[in-house]
Amino acid sequence: MRRRCLELAASLASSIVLVSVATAAGPLSLLGAEVRPFFSDRVRGEFVDWFGPAPASAPRGAERYDFFANRLRAGFRVSAGKAEWTLTLQDTRLENLPSDASPPESAVGNLGPGALYFSHTRATSQGETFLKEAFLRWRDPLGVGGLELLGGRFEYADGLEVRPRNPTLAWLKSARISQRLVGPFGFTHVTRSFDGLRIDYDLRSVRWTVLGVRPTRGGFEVSANRELDVWLAGASATYSGPESLDARLFYFYYRDERDRAVKVDNRSVSERREDSGSVDIHTVGGHVLGVRPLGPGRVDGLFWVAGQAGSWGRLDHVAWAYGLEGGYRWPSWPFGPWVRAGLFRSSGDDDAGDGTHETFFQMLPTARIYAQFPFFNLMNNQDFFAQLLLRPSPVLSLRLDYHWLRLTEARDLWYAGGGATSDTVFGFAGLPSGGGRDLGHLVDLAVTWSPLDWLEVYAYYGHAFGEDVVGENFADSDADYGYVEVTVSYGR
Repeated sequence: MRRRCLELAASLASSIVLVSVATAAGPLSLLGAEVRPFFSDRVRGEFVDWFGPAPASAPRGAERYDFFANRLRAGFRVSAGKAEWTLTLQDTRLENLPSDASPPESAVGNLGPGALYFSHTRATSQGETFLKEAFLRWRDPLGVGGLELLGGRFEYADGLEVRPRNPTLAWLKSARISQRLVGPFGFTHVTRSFDGLRIDYDLRSVRWTVLGVRPTRGGFEVSANRELDVWLAGASATYSGPESLDARLFYFYYRDERDRAVKVDNRSVSERREDSGSVDIHTVGGHVLGVRPLGPGRVDGLFWVAGQAGSWGRLDHVAWAYGLEGGYRWPSWPFGPWVRAGLFRSSGDDDAGDGTHETFFQMLPTARIYAQFPFFNLMNNQDFFAQLLLRPSPVLSLRLDYHWLRLTEARDLWYAGGGATSDTVFGFAGLPSGGGRDLGHLVDLAVTWSPLDWLEVYAYYGHAFGEDVVGENFADSDADYGYVEVTVSYGR
């Protein structure tokens, strides 16, 4: 333990030295092009006290553990005229992963995030270096103003095609709109990238975006260089007119051809293993969010909706989801309090034998944005939440959340996960409901401290009070999860 802490401290100290050197050096010039180096180093210690399994399901105390991780990225950006080339390498290292927190599939699944990393490699210490990004960005190609081409390996976050100038809209879009369906899975220590092409075109107040990509491995799989046998295509139109309004329409086509990844749904294990057909899903939806002055502060509102149709292996697929939220902020009050509340609801499947799969499918999200304690996701989910955001100083912010979680359909599963991570792991997990709908209550607190431009400290703690659905699968229905991370960055 002491050796691991010293190694992490040494890594962080080295990154701080590199920041100082790079800041002093500034951008370089090479053959008329500007070369800008960048890097970041994120050190995180996580502690887990998962829902306690029955004694016959896992070794005693397997749900309690801690582990450490370091994610180092380094690269450079070369700019020449309106063309820009970016190359990024990433090295991920994990230590002290639990070897006994991944019971067999017939039991209760992986007991928390540390167990998920271990289940992919069966190693308590693991790490690799891989190509994170390698792409060319070309603005105004052939003199076409407003057009931008992006090709190669890059990150993509749905909903962030346009970043609002209004800070309230920017936060709402980043924290409550983006990556519900597609994201780089940035919470994990490996993340995911996308190989392919993206085209953006700005026409007056609308940005049109077209995307065709294949995701890489990643998430909880440290071998992240190879692509998955998954295809994703999409198109969106984002309207950013007045600074107080943002709206978007989107379409995604998702095709999963992995025949070794067993689908997760409410059919029997034997039925699912025999169904090696592809998953083909069309998703259409949109969002509207706005903010305006009202009384001594500002009121905000958000609406997000999506509908799905297609095929789920041998089954037809039809599903839906929506979110409705609102809030009010007093910017002139001490700490600038901002209170918000909302409801998210997505469809579940109420009949495993009717030939139609009706569970809303999240595709390739960054699930942790909407489930900060990631024991659930947005599938077969009803989430009523309330939150309080405070900013005691320009460098310190606090966020307190409460969630009341229920399953939409009792005959479906309790789902978790963030999408495909390898050729053999489907990317989502499901546990039986036992005929109940009450999943639990979650209370959590997050603190962000950014004393310097290149330094951020983030701490999170959450406690889950499990209800009937959790009790159907675990002997102890309470769980705790938390971590502290330090990020040093330069140039990006």
